[in-house]
Amino acid sequence: MGWFGCAEQELPLTLTAFVRYLVGPMSHVPKTKRRALEALRREIRRIEIPGEAGVACLSLGIPEIDGALPGGGLRAGCVHEIGGDEAATGFCAVLLARAGRAPGPLMWLARGDDLYLPGLVRYGIEPGRLLVASGLRRRTDMLWAMEEALRCRALRGVVAEVDTLDRAASRRLMLAAESSGVPGLVLWSEVGRGETRRVRVPTADSRWRVTTVPGAGTARWRVEVLHCRGGRPWCWVVGWDDDGWRVLPFAAPVPSAAARDLSRRAG
Repeated sequence: MGWFGCAEQELPLTLTAFVRYLVGPMSHVPKTKRRALEALRREIRRIEIPGEAGVACLSLGIPEIDGALPGGGLRAGCVHEIGGDEAATGFCAVLLARAGRAPGPLMWLARGDDLYLPGLVRYGIEPGRLLVASGLRRRTDMLWAMEEALRCRALRGVVAEVDTLDRAASRRLMLAAESSGVPGLVLWSEVGRGETRRVRVPTADSRWRVTTVPGAGTARWRVEVLHCRGGRPWCWVVGWDDDGWRVLPFAAPVPSAAARDLSRRAG
């Protein structure tokens, strides 16, 4: 049972729906109160939809991808889920480097002790600005470290190698990121796992899957937006070299059926 004795599945999924749930049909509300409620709904809608004025966004540096995201990039002060194979690690490194354009340190929370720092430098991260905490194999240690890092306003961005979060832990990370404006990237690997499209961070503002395109001389990644709040699923193939990354000319963005299916199930 949930609020007011309602079953959990009957609860409204958004603040806008919750207001509607409380007040009922607008036709039964006096005119003066109706105007106030309509103003409240507009304000709630502004908060719910990313990309509105005053909401900071992290540009990916690729116009084709930025143009498909609300606000022109990843919403700062939020947690984003990024999964895949080795390419997902490179993708996180690129995003962290983009976040590092503003002065301040960057944080990488690693489960093991094998994080290859020279590989991260290749993607634009300045070694002197990267703080690494390794050996966080216990889930409780990793979640505590990420929550504390996200609350630190001095950091420009945080990557944490987390497998799966329950809704309570996911919400704590979301609130921590919102309090500081620091973007958080939850990185998980599907290498050696049979299930690759399960939702891992229930409250993630966006979900991505990044995998290697085989048989290419230079690094090529398949980048999928599985879910984006206020946006829609897309898929690109991008190339990476010493000059940076770009969407390949033949790889125009196309909606991904699998991404749309996961987005509907994730909500």
